[in-house]
Amino acid sequence: MANVTVYIREDYTRKDGTNSLYAKFYIQRQSVKIPMDIYVKPEEWDKEKQRVRGNSKQSRDQNLIISKQVDAINNVFVRFRLQQKTITKEEFFKEYTNPTIYVDFWDFMEREIKSRRGNISENTFRGQMSTVNKLRELVPNLQPKDITEDVINDMQKGLKKIKNGGNTIHKNMVTLKTYISKAIRKKLMEHNPFDVVKLHRHKAERLWLTEEELLNLIDKYNKEWLKPNLHKVLGYFLFSCFTGFRLSDVNAFCLENVVGEFIVLRPVKTKNVNSNIVTIPLTDPIRMLIKKVAPHRVRGSVFETYSDQKTNEYLKDIADMCGIDKALSFHSARHTFATYFLSKTNDVATLQRLLGHASIADTMIYVHISEEKKVAQMHTAFDGITIRNA
Repeated sequence: MANVTVYIREDYTRKDGTNSLYAKFYIQRQSVKIPMDIYVKPEEWDKEKQRVRGNSKQSRDQNLIISKQVDAINNVFVRFRLQQKTITKEEFFKEYTNPTIYVDFWDFMEREIKSRRGNISENTFRGQMSTVNKLRELVPNLQPKDITEDVINDMQKGLKKIKNGGNTIHKNMVTLKTYISKAIRKKLMEHNPFDVVKLHRHKAERLWLTEEELLNLIDKYNKEWLKPNLHKVLGYFLFSCFTGFRLSDVNAFCLENVVGEFIVLRPVKTKNVNSNIVTIPLTDPIRMLIKKVAPHRVRGSVFETYSDQKTNEYLKDIADMCGIDKALSFHSARHTFATYFLSKTNDVATLQRLLGHASIADTMIYVHISEEKKVAQMHTAFDGITIRNA
């Protein structure tokens, strides 16, 4: 890092009695001075502490700006050092005004993710930012040239140690693979460790509610039997059980999406992939849930939701308190909707449209679930009956 000194220019005072502040440091024994665009009266400047005196809002803001500018100067030196590049006065100013060098791979990845914001869904953005922050804690200060197959494998082990499930680890690694490919295209890396490390998707355990369990939760909701925070989560979970909405769609759902006898919504997860619009008929439970949560409003968001993580934590509490021996997550509601609808109608084509699946193959999983349920029910109904051999 540079030895940065912040000082007040004493040879020129403006008409309002203030003097400008400068940051001073050296590059290859050459003095570099940067104006900080901050003006203070000489008596307001603490030369020893290099800070503006006082505790007013203005002085606090000025000191914050000073700290940030000093950090920005030091960050340039750190980036050059980590990249093992020699810094000159000219190169410093280029990098200071328009940063191009990355502190490490995580800095590169974070900048790339932020540059895509608006072109990817907000959920995808938050998920990818969560990935980079998580991996940065496991392997801090990772340089692109140091990303090897062993490092990738160690990351996966580290994620497992902090209790990430198989599919979460897979999703994190897919995100990492995406940005390693970008780093290779930008000539920051030559070798792609994922040419050797193969990713395998874990078969997801799909949990859904039986009709009895669903009615149990409805009963608890009607009686307002749970604490307010759990009652709120149960409300939008049940809404998903009757619409098939993902949590991102529940967040996006507004009263303006109610058009006549339908909810009309473009799913958040797939809106950048296709233009499919889902129309959900307003059934009695859907109407009642909307009326219960937003009885007097005609526009705006309906449900106030918690984050994915907090919602899933609360759902496990709800299941435990209601005697449901299942590790529920919010996606269990979508599975419940699909399996319940299919068990009552056996109409796969309509289910595909309700779920917003682009391919019927995605919907067919629920046919398999329905068949498994049929097998289990047959065994429950008839196993134990003995037919004696002649």
